[in-house]
Amino acid sequence: MQPGSLLDPAFAPVTLPLAWQRDFEARDGSRYRLLISVPESPAPARGFPALVLVDGHALFPVAATAARLQAQRPEATGVGPAVLIGIGYPDGRPFDAERRQRDLLPVPGGADRFLDMIVEEVLPAVAKLAPLDPSRRALAGHSYGGLFVLHALFTRPGLFDALVAGSPSIWWQDRAILASEEAFRSSGSGPAGRLLITVGSHEQAPTLAVTPQRAERLAQARMRDNAAEMAERLTASGSVACDFIEFPGENHVSVILPMLARTVAFTLAGTAQDKAAAA
Repeated sequence: MQPGSLLDPAFAPVTLPLAWQRDFEARDGSRYRLLISVPESPAPARGFPALVLVDGHALFPVAATAARLQAQRPEATGVGPAVLIGIGYPDGRPFDAERRQRDLLPVPGGADRFLDMIVEEVLPAVAKLAPLDPSRRALAGHSYGGLFVLHALFTRPGLFDALVAGSPSIWWQDRAILASEEAFRSSGSGPAGRLLITVGSHEQAPTLAVTPQRAERLAQARMRDNAAEMAERLTASGSVACDFIEFPGENHVSVILPMLARTVAFTLAGTAQDKAAAA
């Protein structure tokens, strides 16, 4: 009998502590799977901070673990209890290529519709399980998800007070997102929360052997340079408090893990004060 066989009584499934999932049907009939982590501790008077992660099946398990670990050492991390919400799809795959393109890309019926669903349907549904502080909502995504985060910031500043755009696909549609960025920077509405842009150093210049076609595609995408240049422009404009991190030695996939650890630290910074105040 092979170890891990369903017939082997010595093995049991591993579960993620303090995490649950439920299927969710949006008003337009689209079906999702919500992955939710709720702290054991009582909620602060104004509710828990909330971190929303798109591509939930890929990002939520690592982010939930990072949040739980960091909240256990608030004196070192500054991170307190928070509700994490991963938005995935019923098939459970880490990345559903077709669905994520429909939800995350800024096309008609795409990112804006998905953003409406998050704010008007998902967050109220989760608030029935645990009270949420509407002034401390964070959004994070990777790749197309990072592009979605930028779109949310540029088109609806203030909707989230902290955002993390991991390896954003700024290259998409000949960098069409730059028009939204320009409008955002020119609005003169003042700082719109905090933004962290991250990228891996090997996303643009890989060290592994790749085909000439792959090398050309990476060069055209300019993942590292596009991200760094956008962060520089946003910082100079004063339109958002923008940080930029390049993770050495990481590629477009391996960068997800350090990005998520930093996402928790960035978006939940200072929330340990809630726990101290409640004590």
